[in-house]
This record gives sequence, C-alpha cells and structure tokens, in this order.
Amino acid sequence: MSATTYRHRLYLVLSASHAIKGESALLRAGIPCALIPAPRAASSQCGVCLQVGFETREEAGDVLQKAGVQVAGTVDIPADSGRAGI
Repeated sequence: MSATTYRHRLYLVLSASHAIKGESALLRAGIPCALIPAPRAASSQCGVCLQVGFETREEAGDVLQKAGVQVAGTVDIPADSGRAGI
C-alpha cells in the first residue's frame, strides 16, 4: 500500500470577507493561492475557499492565523483527484 500524495490544501472560511482577507495576506506573503468554490462535500458557510499548494500549507496556515482569518476547516486534495489548481 502506498501513501497518498497531496496536491493542494483548501482552507474553508466563515465568510467572503475572510476569504478576501486571506487571499490578500497570502499574496503579500508570496504564497500562491486561489479563491475557488468550496466543494459541496466539504462545504463552507460562504461558498468559497482558499486553495494553496500542499507544500506551502503550513506557512499558509500561519499567515492566515496571523492575519486573523477565521478558518472553519481544511481539506487536503490528493494529487490524483484531477482537480485543476494554482
């Protein structure tokens, strides 16, 4: 059995304003990101989430926390999911 490899981490946020605030903070920190529709299975109160590369997930989480972005949860997207990304 092989370990799952991941391509992206999604940060589910509580509101559109937190999504925009998070996007700005991540871009200022030099972390590529994208605002995308939240997957239905994961849900998000505002319907959008922040997507970052899996290799930058820890730094992104720190940046979002320092910026005061309220994160409701995270979802890791496997490399073989077929989901396009950043």
